Amino acid sequence: MRRALPRFFAILLSLCLAFPAAAQAADVSAHDAFVDAAFRAAKTVGGSLVVMKGGEVVYARDWGYKDLTKGLAVDEDTAFRVGSVTKMVTGVGLLKLVEQGKLDLDAGIGDYLGYPVAAPRWSRTPLTLRQLMSHTSSVTDDGGYSSLSSTVRGMLSKKARAAANFTGDKPGSRYLYTNLGAGVAGALAEAVSGVSLDALRRREVFAPLGIRAAYAASLLPDPSAVSGQYEDGRLYSSAAWQLAQGYEDFADPERHYRTGIYSLWITSRDLARLAAALCAGGALDGARVLSPETVEMMKTPQHTLGKSVTGESPYGLFLERRDDLLAGRTVWGHQGMTTGAICNAYFEPQSGFTFVLLQNGGSKLRDRGVGKLARKLLTYTFGAFGE
Repeated sequence: MRRALPRFFAILLSLCLAFPAAAQAADVSAHDAFVDAAFRAAKTVGGSLVVMKGGEVVYARDWGYKDLTKGLAVDEDTAFRVGSVTKMVTGVGLLKLVEQGKLDLDAGIGDYLGYPVAAPRWSRTPLTLRQLMSHTSSVTDDGGYSSLSSTVRGMLSKKARAAANFTGDKPGSRYLYTNLGAGVAGALAEAVSGVSLDALRRREVFAPLGIRAAYAASLLPDPSAVSGQYEDGRLYSSAAWQLAQGYEDFADPERHYRTGIYSLWITSRDLARLAAALCAGGALDGARVLSPETVEMMKTPQHTLGKSVTGESPYGLFLERRDDLLAGRTVWGHQGMTTGAICNAYFEPQSGFTFVLLQNGGSKLRDRGVGKLARKLLTYTFGAFGE
């Protein structure tokens, strides 16, 4: 009996050690099953979900295809076009320039463009970067800003008096989401830096965090990582087509204002790293991209600061505040509508929780403005990993 005891306890110990690993594997399998079912129900062609807690990846799931025709599966290196989530990333770089003293949030943007800029009915009220980044500038998208022949001067200069590009409200007084205004904010970065938006972000944001991202698919280091884009399950633009689109890698703020609106290509893991840095006050793994004070200002309702914004907005500085995504919690981040899908990046600083969901095609149904798939997966993953 004495000889049997050591062997008995050894077997018991091995079973005890094996049980947590088996239980953990079962949990991961259950999470995968839930996430896969959600992707499937949302008619997702290809998607990627990443959850971080305290700066570490605690869950990730890649699903579907980046190329349906070739049967190429989405993996952790797949780069997606993220639509208006681009604005959040552009905003980080803009605020870096503010920290460096190259931009002033409350100076008239004409100071940087080299000519007077004003809303036709409010010629003495300056348009400011703070207004542009909080979507309160009175700039609107109704004047054909997507035309390749349009310039910032022709749309917003005081001399042009292009009323179609303004709402008529006093700048800073009322919220209206605007792509043109956000694009002009990005153009200011080129105006003061003398380099392209991609070169500036690569130097100030992407390189410090070890991120692989670009404002054009052709600038990514691995062409095979680029995903196609799908609309209603059919190919809208192939990876080959995206890679063939050129990028003017020089400063031209008059014509490059569209770049900072929706052009970013990035992997889910890399976008999660940037969101996690914002969640932690501007730094991750010893690399700081913004000061804690700047990140706090980015999150703050700008009308409370007594500066050039007087009207309420759900946005701080290119960061949307959501109080309806998680019960009793405030979440910050951005959503992007691409041609056939919705992409999302959110963080909750109280718990250190970061959520990124990228897609190349699928349902665009929304619930209170947020993609239904994102709401479902955010609620689920916060319950599993956020507390």
